[in-house]
Amino acid sequence: HRTDTFNVVICGEAGSGKSSLVNMIARTNMAVTSSDAGGCTAGTNMYDVSMKMLKVKLVDTAGLDEGPRGTVPDKEARRILKKLLRSLMEQGDIHLIMYCVRGERAIRTLRRNYDLIRSQVKRKVPIVLVVTCLESYTPEMEDWWSVNERSISNLGMTFAGHACITTATMTGSMHIERRAQSYDSVCKLIEQCYLLNKTESSQSTIVPRYVFPTLFVSYLYKIDMQDQA
Repeated sequence: HRTDTFNVVICGEAGSGKSSLVNMIARTNMAVTSSDAGGCTAGTNMYDVSMKMLKVKLVDTAGLDEGPRGTVPDKEARRILKKLLRSLMEQGDIHLIMYCVRGERAIRTLRRNYDLIRSQVKRKVPIVLVVTCLESYTPEMEDWWSVNERSISNLGMTFAGHACITTATMTGSMHIERRAQSYDSVCKLIEQCYLLNKTESSQSTIVPRYVFPTLFVSYLYKIDMQDQA
């Protein structure tokens, strides 16, 4: 599906920093955020963002795994997400899914929401992992992936890419540097997936033109070899 805008759905558990991620990418406070671990997004919100030469539509979704008294109870949030993903898949308006998780969460707990997302998009849409709340992770934020990559793979979760980040707006040179690194990592991840999507779209329109001639030449070659025999 070709479009001038690259559509990115951001989903994950409540309090994983989805709305803060939107604001970091946009470099302005577009989305309402919360300072606690609970959710603050009550529905599906869409934001148009410009990234260098790329136009991106960020789709911020209600957090999963909230209790019955949360902003959006988990059962309802899951129903809304399923409906959204199905609708976008039918329209061809989804190009990338960013699955947000908090860095301190046990790896095994990530599987439930991963399975929900994967069940709706199958292998047709790439899913990338964005690990948040790593502002104090040592020695480097990227080391989170080195430590947990094997466990993620053993649980049967596969991702088209990852970014280990912080969206915190804390003061101090280390936190300011890490936020800048996080912005670069997320933008690079989106741009890489955009280029891959563009390449695959181009190939899908070009390849069919050569399928018939190739098969026809192969067929003539077989006939010629049979005649020579």
